[in-house]
Amino acid sequence: MIIVAINWLFIMFTTYAIGYGIQRMLTGITLLHNVIPQRKNIGLFRARKEKEKRKSSSKQKLRTKPYVIRFRESYLLTGMVAVTIYSEIWSIFGKVGFFAVIELTLLSGIISIEAIMHLKKKGKRLMAGISFKTVLLYGGIFLLMAYFTSHGIEHYDTGLYHAQAIHWNESYGAVKGLGNFNQRLAYNSAVYPLCALYSFSWLLKGYSLHTLAGYFVMLLAWKCLDLKKVFVRGYPTVPDFIRLVAIYYIFTLLDEMVSPASDYFAMTLVLYLVIQWLELDRTHEKGVYPYANLAILAVYGATLKLSIAPFVLLAIRPIVRICHQKKDKKLLQLLSYFFMGLVCTIPYLIRNVIISGWLVYPSTLLDFFNVSWKIPKEVAVYDAHEIAVYGRGYTDVAKYNLSVSKWFPIWWNTLGNFNRIMLILDVVGVVGVLIFVIIYLRINKKKKLLVNKIETTIEKKVEKMEKVILLSRHQTVSGKDFLFILFVCVASLVFWFFSAPLVRYGIVFIYLPCALVIGKVFNLLIYLPKLNKKLSKAACVAIVVFLCYKIAAIGMMEIKFIKPENFVKQQDYAVYELNEYEIDGYNFYYPANGDQTGYEPFPSAPVKANVKLYEHNIKKGFYK
Repeated sequence: MIIVAINWLFIMFTTYAIGYGIQRMLTGITLLHNVIPQRKNIGLFRARKEKEKRKSSSKQKLRTKPYVIRFRESYLLTGMVAVTIYSEIWSIFGKVGFFAVIELTLLSGIISIEAIMHLKKKGKRLMAGISFKTVLLYGGIFLLMAYFTSHGIEHYDTGLYHAQAIHWNESYGAVKGLGNFNQRLAYNSAVYPLCALYSFSWLLKGYSLHTLAGYFVMLLAWKCLDLKKVFVRGYPTVPDFIRLVAIYYIFTLLDEMVSPASDYFAMTLVLYLVIQWLELDRTHEKGVYPYANLAILAVYGATLKLSIAPFVLLAIRPIVRICHQKKDKKLLQLLSYFFMGLVCTIPYLIRNVIISGWLVYPSTLLDFFNVSWKIPKEVAVYDAHEIAVYGRGYTDVAKYNLSVSKWFPIWWNTLGNFNRIMLILDVVGVVGVLIFVIIYLRINKKKKLLVNKIETTIEKKVEKMEKVILLSRHQTVSGKDFLFILFVCVASLVFWFFSAPLVRYGIVFIYLPCALVIGKVFNLLIYLPKLNKKLSKAACVAIVVFLCYKIAAIGMMEIKFIKPENFVKQQDYAVYELNEYEIDGYNFYYPANGDQTGYEPFPSAPVKANVKLYEHNIKKGFYK
C-alpha cells in the first residue's frame, strides 16, 4: 500500500502539473473563449423582445471571456491524457523508461514552479477552498484504494498478454510486426505505454508496478464523494444516480483492480464522463469549452478501449453550440478542437500500424498500408470473428454468422440475474421515454397554435409564474440534455451488443440507460407536493443502507485475506511455468501448460512463435 501510495503521489504530481499548464494555456486562447450569455431571470417575454431588437439592430461585437475551471479533477484528467500521448510518442521511438520519467519530472517541476509564482502574484493560495475535512475525506479514499490496489485477484488476460504488453513498452517500445510474434499484442491500447511510464521497472529491477487501474478507480471514487451533497440538498439528482452505479461498479472491482486490464480504465472513464457531463447540464453551463473538453476525453477513451468509441458522439453538442454562436471565426474554433482530437488519436494509430500493419486491428475496413510486417488479412478477420463469437457465449468461430435470434438465448443465459433485470429495465425505460416524447411533441404542437391568440392576456400571469418555473428547473438536467446523453448511452449499448457483447467489455453500458431514466423520473416526481418529502427521505435512507451494506460486505470479505506485506508493497505479477526456445540468437518463451505467460520470463507468447527477425535484431521487428 505504501509503495502504491508513493507511486500515485508521483502520478498526481506529474498529471496535475501538466494538466494545469495545458488548461491554463487553452483557456488563455481568445479563439476558445466563451461568448458571455445574456443576463439570467430577465423574463421570458422581455428576453424575446430583446432578441428581436438585436436581430433588427446592426451587428454588434460580442463580449467573450475565458472559461474558469471549476472542477479541479479536470487538471488530473487533462494531464493524464497529455501524459498518455507523451508515453505513446516515446514508445514509437524507443523504450518508455528512465529518460522518459526524468524528462516528465523536470517538465512538471518547471510548470509547478511557474504556477506557484503565478498564484502568488494574484494573491491566491495553492490549496484555496480546500478544508481539513475535505483533505481527510479524500485522503481516506486515497489510502483505501491504494490498499486494494496492492493485492487481489489477477485478471486472466493480464497473464495472457497485459503484462507482456507493458514489458515490451518498458524494454523496446512499439516494435514492428510485434503482433506476428504475439497476436494479442496487436490489440493495441494507449494504456500499455502509460503503465510502462509509471511502472518504474528500471528502478525496481525485475519488479514492475501496475497501479494505474486502481488509480483510475480512485479518481472515480473521488468523483462519487459528491454524493454527500444529497444529504445537504435533501434529495438526489440525475448525476447522483450515476454515482450510485459508479459506486456499485467500484465495489465489484476492488479485488481485481491490481490488474492493468484496459476494461477497467475504459469503464471508469465512461462513468466519469457521464457524471461530469450531467453535472454541467444540471448547473446549466452555457460555455462550449467544458463540453468540448469532455468530448476530447471521450476520443482519448476510445484509444484505451475501442468499445467506448460511440461516446465520441458527445462531440455533437459542442459542434452544434459553436455553429449556433454569434461569434467570428467559428470554423477556426471547430478546427482547433478537431486538432486536439487528432493529437489524442494519431500516436495511437501510428502504434497500431507499427505493431500490426493495420490502422485499427483487428478491423480490416481501413486497409491503407502494405508493409512487410502486416498481419495477414485472413488472420485479422478470424481474430475479429473470434472476439465477437466469444462475447456471444460461443467458442466456435464457425458460428459467427448465426442470426441474433439464435445466439441471443445462449448469450442471455450467460448473464447474471441482476444484469438481466437491468437490461429489461433499459428497454422498458427507453421505450417509455420515446412514448413520452411523442406525446409531448403532439401536445406541444397544439399548444403553439393557441399561444399566439392568448399571449398578451397571460403575459402578466406568466411573469409571476416565471420565478416558480425557473426555481423548479434550477440545478436539474433539462429535457433536451437528458435525451442527448441517453441517446449516447443507448448508442454505446447497441454498439457493444452487436460487436462483442462480453459483459466485462461493456457492463457499464447495461446500467447507464436504466439509471438515467430512473433518475429523471425521480427528479420529476419530487416536484409533486405530496411525494416531495416522502421520496426524498426514502432516497436518502436507501443510499445510506446501500453504502453500509456494500462496505460491510467488502469488509467481511477482505478481513480473511489481510496480509502484513500488503501494507507495504504491491503484489507481483503471477508466475507460470514456461518452455524456452531460440530465434536468431534470442531466447523466447511459451507456456508449458495453458496459454498464460505473465510478466517474466520475457519475451513470451501464448504459443511457440513461427517468426523471423528483421536484420536478426529484436529491436527491428518481426515478420512471417
